[in-house]
Amino acid sequence: MIHLIFGDSAIGSLKHALSEHNHKIIGFPIDFSIGPIRNVYENSGIKGYFTWLEYSFHTIWGNFEDNQTMFQQSLQKLEDIKHGDQVTIWTCENATEQIGLRIICNLLKEKQVEINVVNTYKAMSDYTKQKEVRIEIRHTGECNAEQLAHFYDFSIFQISDELTRILGQDGEKLLQSISIVRSWKQGEIIDELETRDDSFIMECVRKVHRKRQNTDFLNVTRVIGEVIGLSEQVVSDAWIEYRVRSLIHSGQLAYEGDLQSMRMYKIKDIK
Repeated sequence: MIHLIFGDSAIGSLKHALSEHNHKIIGFPIDFSIGPIRNVYENSGIKGYFTWLEYSFHTIWGNFEDNQTMFQQSLQKLEDIKHGDQVTIWTCENATEQIGLRIICNLLKEKQVEINVVNTYKAMSDYTKQKEVRIEIRHTGECNAEQLAHFYDFSIFQISDELTRILGQDGEKLLQSISIVRSWKQGEIIDELETRDDSFIMECVRKVHRKRQNTDFLNVTRVIGEVIGLSEQVVSDAWIEYRVRSLIHSGQLAYEGDLQSMRMYKIKDIK
């Protein structure tokens, strides 16, 4: 069995969950919901995506060069999949993993393979159905190894050739997209403006101001945490911090400190 999974945390947990099985795990470390993904399976598209990351995000968020190397290696492993192989794609109810599912189906369209899917959101719902505490997850990285091992045993479903074809067609369209931001809404991938989260970030800044009953400068990490916790979409701290700096540069937020690191500056609403 070959497993395909998205996100650093999820990759590590699945490797631990399946450590006693002789399975291959191919992990994709990038967030497909943000950044340019046009032809991201080709050298030109890969370079475009990681160039955008390096320009937009601070290096504090990770080693982009290592992630690029891992991504290219994963694409090569995907290319090496042979006719007749069994493939399981792990996904969840969010943009990055749903996009990943569709892109993988597109890249495997010429191969005669059995494709299975584990939707960890639905699997977690079934897992906790008879328990006192219900758990709703936003992405597979929130699952621990024990849960993923359970999902492997009980929540894998083979998808039909027709559904694989439809998902692959969606993936082909996504690989031609010129958008920078993509959302998961009502079961569909939606192209968004790069400013999608800006108004919500401003709402959260004002909310924190109200809680503190003052307009002093706020730790940007406090605001980022508020946004991530309340956002309808799964968003990363790197992305929100990038948008905070954009709001500063557009004159909607004031700041004090050094913008080179989110732990070195504070922000406040100008109004």
